Amino acid sequence: MANLSVDFKCITSENRGIYYEASKRALVYLGMHESLDDILKTIDHEVLHHCFADNGENEDMDEDQEERLIYCMQWAGESLQ
Repeated sequence: MANLSVDFKCITSENRGIYYEASKRALVYLGMHESLDDILKTIDHEVLHHCFADNGENEDMDEDQEERLIYCMQWAGESLQ
């Protein structure tokens, strides 16, 4: 698995985080979060984008499908309780 770089920006943006596949880099915009837990969920979200891209899994999904899959994965523990 190729290395992922995660950088943090102390500004607001229209995104909470974004993953750049070409550079294997994720940006997390701290100004868009309300708590540390919220930041950690965004980091997990961007890491999942990286994992899908690094393993070629995103080739069969459009952006909406990938976002929905990540959403379901992140909330799976809650829905199983």
